Amino acid sequence: MKFEVKDMSCGGCANSITRAITNVDPAARLDIDVTTKIVKIDSALPLDRLVAVIEEAGFHPTVKC
Repeated sequence: MKFEVKDMSCGGCANSITRAITNVDPAARLDIDVTTKIVKIDSALPLDRLVAVIEEAGFHPTVKC
């Protein structure tokens, strides 16, 4: 799944998102590009749960196709 996270501005933000996702799915694989503000997640969790976890970490993701 691919998200744009416009309020992700630094490596610390990327680390916060990574920690939040891996806390609920330790097997998740993430590819985060802070420059383009794109977060790609390979996880068994459903889309709505991933969105909720990112929001709980303090960010506002937009689903990208």
